[in-house]
Amino acid sequence: MFKSVSDELFGFFSGLSDFNAVMKREVDGNDKTFLFPIVALEGNTLPLTTYYLGERTPDTKDRSQLNLVVIFWFDQSSYDACCAFADVMVNKIDEKYNFLSASIDYNEESFTYSAMVSFNLL
Repeated sequence: MFKSVSDELFGFFSGLSDFNAVMKREVDGNDKTFLFPIVALEGNTLPLTTYYLGERTPDTKDRSQLNLVVIFWFDQSSYDACCAFADVMVNKIDEKYNFLSASIDYNEESFTYSAMVSFNLL
């Protein structure tokens, strides 16, 4: 289940033109989508997106629900861009998945803004 959900998330986000306008760039002559499971390796530039697959819990005897968190990372001079991007992505996520919550945070260690969006799949 986790692998198929990870593949679905990548397909969902990489299929959104609003997402690609910010998170897809050319690197070394190739298009690269800046969407990474759990962490982005050193050397990737901002903005970028990470996600993690949270707890899988029973919903009914026949199906489970999986909690997901996606985090959009922006540099310290891009607060407004982070907020605007989060607003657009929350709307897109809410159209397809069960939106739970969203927040904007500042990370003092990396000097970055992040928008965290939680949702789940049934």
